[in-house]
Amino acid sequence: MTESEPLLRVNNIQVEGLFELFNHRVDLNTNERVTILHGPNGVGKTMILRMVNALLDARFALFQRVSFHRFALELTDSRTVEITLGPAKLPRKSLKAPSGWRKKPLRSLHLTLFRGGKQIDRHDISADQDVAVMADAIASRIPWVHRYDEDVWLDEREGTVLLLPEEVVARYADEVPSTIGLPRRSADPDWLKEVREKVKVHFIAAQRLIRVAPEDSRHYRTGPRTLSTVLDYARDLKSRINDTMARYGQQSQTLDQSFPQRLLSSGAATLPADALKQRMEKLDERRNELKGIGLLDKLESHPFDTAALETLEPAQQSVMALYVEDTERKLSQLDDLARRAGLLLDNVNRKFHHKRVRIDRDRGLVAEDDQGRELDLDALSSGEQHELVLHYDLLFRVRQNTLVLIDEPELSLHVAWQKRFLPDLLEIVATAEFDVLMATHSPFIVGERSDLMVGLDAELT
Repeated sequence: MTESEPLLRVNNIQVEGLFELFNHRVDLNTNERVTILHGPNGVGKTMILRMVNALLDARFALFQRVSFHRFALELTDSRTVEITLGPAKLPRKSLKAPSGWRKKPLRSLHLTLFRGGKQIDRHDISADQDVAVMADAIASRIPWVHRYDEDVWLDEREGTVLLLPEEVVARYADEVPSTIGLPRRSADPDWLKEVREKVKVHFIAAQRLIRVAPEDSRHYRTGPRTLSTVLDYARDLKSRINDTMARYGQQSQTLDQSFPQRLLSSGAATLPADALKQRMEKLDERRNELKGIGLLDKLESHPFDTAALETLEPAQQSVMALYVEDTERKLSQLDDLARRAGLLLDNVNRKFHHKRVRIDRDRGLVAEDDQGRELDLDALSSGEQHELVLHYDLLFRVRQNTLVLIDEPELSLHVAWQKRFLPDLLEIVATAEFDVLMATHSPFIVGERSDLMVGLDAELT
């Protein structure tokens, strides 16, 4: 599937017998594209997010551990993907379990595809041996994967933290030799691969401020080096700026090299003086916006006084018309990055007090106090980092029509920021065009938009 092909969307989520207690149905708001899960602790808000993510990422070990009867996603093309539980199976004893790990029976799974209510296919996933045992066995055979702490594994090659043994098994079971006795799950059916290609998911977990540093990570032995996500995202933005500016430079070079030939061609355009002046004034405004964001140098400008356009000869008008057209085409290479960066800075800086964040082409993101003195990004408060990380994630790391899952967006946010979160989110969603399902305890996140809320009450099944 190419980047330009449209993705499918999720219409609703159904779970029955969750924790042997609850039945929930979540109809997603497909108009404003934001749906809020609200309810008391223990009713399954976060678990629903995790189950959606697990199904669309084909990490079925989660379903073998959580207590539920049925879980289903209904898609916008009338297809429904359903998981139900089969019989239990005791863990195998061929491998030594980690100390302190309580073995539990695993359940087989039935994965079924429906279209318009009619069953199309069913795929069975057998119960595997104890997941924690499998995770440690896998880690013992893959040099860059190891257990760092209780139920915490690290992929040192990618700098990834894995917080569940299920994640280790789902990600690496197919990479280890069969000699260690791990059962091989049969290949996913073609229809599931197609669904996963057409329904993309992006999970923003509650713990989102710390990452494992990937650089030279295969050489450390005393534990992982961690860094703030804001530092990781600053590097990510620097890379995006470099890529965008490279395209801008390549476009500029191509147009500049062909400028004489196009000017001398019989099809060279001309514009009257008023039209030229208007378009050049818009170019000035655009340049100033890009300079304000930090994408263009302060000195980059055109050397013409627009008042002089009134006295141009026809041949000069042709030159200027082509110049204006080329400049618009060059700057268009910056449009998408500038739109996202501008929205990031607007949303973040109107909330920060006595400090601001700006774009820097060499460093990505830079924080400053109100005297212009630079601050370490990871010295920002936890609330400020949460705000910056969430907005960056949504604006730069999510593909159009993706289903974004956000767990507890209110973490570390002042009440005033919680009240502002939803309006900012709706603005971002309208710009970037993706769907959001978020779980929150905060009435301030919901505010006056109870129409976007799906309440998960504690009524038993």
